[in-house]
Amino acid sequence: MTLFVIWVLAFAVLLAVMIKAWDKGLSCALGSLLPAVLRSDDDQWIWCPALAVLGATFIVFPIDMLMTLLVIGIIALVGCKLGCWVMGKVH
Repeated sequence: MTLFVIWVLAFAVLLAVMIKAWDKGLSCALGSLLPAVLRSDDDQWIWCPALAVLGATFIVFPIDMLMTLLVIGIIALVGCKLGCWVMGKVH
């Protein structure tokens, strides 16, 4: 129960901070990183809660998040290398 309360508090604080910082630069930073397909008029209400969930989870379970990011990175690296190898064999 304690972890849930900490997670909810971290989520609320991060969401409030991100909503306040949206017009000051967060929208520009995400706008430059996102392709046009992922942009919309309501980006603030989509990306702020999503980033707040990730941030709160990282605060409560930092090792789990780091291990997940490491596994995703290794899978992406292997996939890219395997794709490049296959494309080299095709030509």
